[in-house]
Amino acid sequence: MARLIQLVLPGMRANHCGRIINISSIGGKIWTRFGGWYHATKFAVEGFSDCLRMEVAPFGIDVVVVEPGGIKTDWGVIAANNLKDTAKGSVYETNANNVANSMIKNYSGNMLTEPEVVARTVKKAIVKRRPRTRYLIGFRAKPMVLIQKIFGDRVFDLVITNLS
Repeated sequence: MARLIQLVLPGMRANHCGRIINISSIGGKIWTRFGGWYHATKFAVEGFSDCLRMEVAPFGIDVVVVEPGGIKTDWGVIAANNLKDTAKGSVYETNANNVANSMIKNYSGNMLTEPEVVARTVKKAIVKRRPRTRYLIGFRAKPMVLIQKIFGDRVFDLVITNLS
């Protein structure tokens, strides 16, 4: 992401216009058990995008972040199986398996958002004259971020622990 942005910025600055749309996740706003590496990357996308937006604004360039929640893809099952594999034989195995099984159930069900919603949101961010800086979309995205914001970290930790 950063390298691609480095490559396109000179042309955008020269044209005094452009829009960068970074795909993050609600995982850049909230967290789950055993998701430390994933969440670290998404928090990084958030911070990078916020700083970049301020730095390139004087050149007529905008930066938008799309933050999907649960999207119907194979990602969740792949991540869950990887979690089971990496936790095998560790002190975390039981808890990791509980989280992984919850992920598999969630990603195998019918409640997640269709991927087309992400595509439509990216299109909206592209064509709108003044897009929002963030688009929080998809299954559980808004309620989970709101719960954390209103009730704080400790209550959010309890909610997440009880969901998985």
